[in-house]
Amino acid sequence: MPTIVNTTPLAIATSFNDANDNRPVMVDVNHVSMVFNMASEQLNSIKEYVIAIAKRELMFKEFRALDDVSFTVRKGDVFGILGTNGSGKSTMLKVIAGVLEPSEGTCTINGNIAPLIELGAGFDMELTARENIYLNGALLGYSRKFIDEHFDEIVSFAEIEKFLDMPMKNYSSGMVARIAFAIATVIIPDILIVDEVLSVGDFMFQQKCEQRIQKLIKEHEVTVLIVSHSNDQIERLCNKAIWIEKGHARMMGAASEVCRMYRLLGGHVGSQEAESKVVEMINRDISCPDNIVTTLCGDDRYSSAAKLMKSVPTKRNDIVILAPGDSIPSCVVASSLSGLIECPFLLTKQNSIPNSTADLLKTYNAGKIIVVGDVENEGIKRSAHDHGLKGEISFIAAENPQNLSAAVYDFGSALADASWSNTLILVKSDQNGDFITQLPYAYANKASVLITNEDGKLSDKQKAILSEVQNGEVLSFGISAQDLENELGLSQQNVTVHDFLDDGPYNVNCHFTEWQLTHTDHKISAETALVASVWDPFDALLVGPYAAHNGYPCFLEDPQDLDSVCRMFILLDDLKGAVSKMEVLGNNSLYTQLDKQVLAKAVTHAKNKTLRNAIGSITH
Repeated sequence: MPTIVNTTPLAIATSFNDANDNRPVMVDVNHVSMVFNMASEQLNSIKEYVIAIAKRELMFKEFRALDDVSFTVRKGDVFGILGTNGSGKSTMLKVIAGVLEPSEGTCTINGNIAPLIELGAGFDMELTARENIYLNGALLGYSRKFIDEHFDEIVSFAEIEKFLDMPMKNYSSGMVARIAFAIATVIIPDILIVDEVLSVGDFMFQQKCEQRIQKLIKEHEVTVLIVSHSNDQIERLCNKAIWIEKGHARMMGAASEVCRMYRLLGGHVGSQEAESKVVEMINRDISCPDNIVTTLCGDDRYSSAAKLMKSVPTKRNDIVILAPGDSIPSCVVASSLSGLIECPFLLTKQNSIPNSTADLLKTYNAGKIIVVGDVENEGIKRSAHDHGLKGEISFIAAENPQNLSAAVYDFGSALADASWSNTLILVKSDQNGDFITQLPYAYANKASVLITNEDGKLSDKQKAILSEVQNGEVLSFGISAQDLENELGLSQQNVTVHDFLDDGPYNVNCHFTEWQLTHTDHKISAETALVASVWDPFDALLVGPYAAHNGYPCFLEDPQDLDSVCRMFILLDDLKGAVSKMEVLGNNSLYTQLDKQVLAKAVTHAKNKTLRNAIGSITH
């Protein structure tokens, strides 16, 4: 997988338009960098440290937690700081709070600060809550007289009246957070710094904290800086925001605009060129019809599988194939076997049959259940009995995917009323993308799938299976046609080898999709396309029966990989507007509304582009 995370400022970054803003500047961060030195090796004692210095072997690696970050916050601003874990958000707040001195640049503060950076720091868990209120207040610079005057207010906000004289070691973490927040916000500061505070405690406490912060903002014009992983929270509370990625400022501007781009790109990998194309696509002024891109999934992988299978008519319902939903290779060969028998295929857990699977099994009233893959046999039998399933259960298992695929081939070959086609598919055991890509074709064409090892090597048994293919074809993912010919001499058996060895699973998927659309032996329409993830493919394990039944191609795209998104744009253009609708196999956390909006615009853009080209060719 690609590992490039972009840190350069976005071309669409906006300024804060401070030229006409006369409000006082409360925080001025000017080209701030924060550098930490990390030892290249672990030293366990002062003696080892001194020896390393004497030998000039003490080496440090420089880590730049912040790199040349600048921004200003004016009085009354609610300023959000966004970024993935380890991007320097908390480090920036500590620089502003004066906890850390910047290695480079300056940070100027005008006014007093109430820092809510680490709630509960300085509490003594052996002391009571009453004693800790005074202790923590003293650490924050409050006098005893001040605490006396505000003691009842602190206790009331924290809602700990009944537990004041109980040692804090007996408190829950939420109760500790209540007390810390109440103490820290008892004054009205000029600047309030909040670091993930609103994510602690129960829901009611979070609301209470947010209401107090809102009161400080509206009634006292307190300037607030907030770090949160919740985009919705930043967008709701803040008027301005900065996105920091790996220590670099990527974008500054209106909170709504920054949050939108962060949702689309934050923490994603991919080239800068791909990122630019994704941003360009989301910003296109394109009106998309409703429901161009829809979500197709259940509550989990098992209910997703049942939902897909329920819509697929099968020739035989007296037999059902099951495979463990946590083993992709097992599901791949089980899918091909269900295509051979033309029977339903569903997912199971290792030691039990999920309710969603059992409920659909009951509608089939199957007399035989075949479980493919390594499971706990007795657990499956016991679960079937508990669900009232009466079919005979048999198991196909092997010690590795290579042997399992060969065992499934033998099982299918021994059937009296079904036979494999003269097409064989080869896939490497660690290639999830290639597994998903070939599933619909294998199911529709009764093609056996042989899984090689990670190096693309075939077992002796698999070589023997290939030697039996006559006047057929081999679709190879991971082994070149030339290598297969050199090793097995398949041309002598009048076997045609099509290899799909493009760079990365997304390019392989595009190559195979385009090959299918021009392959006359297998009818497929691109009008509706399925979209599945390589990084989280478990909702797509039933894509074989579903796509094959509907004649849909299956595209691969991961919103977290911007190069794959950009590759999807190219594929849609290559298909010349043939795709009108997409169904994504994954929930809203895998494919967000913004991700689906990008796909919808890409589909519409490809159709409009094709239409414009057609009109242009007519007019000329």
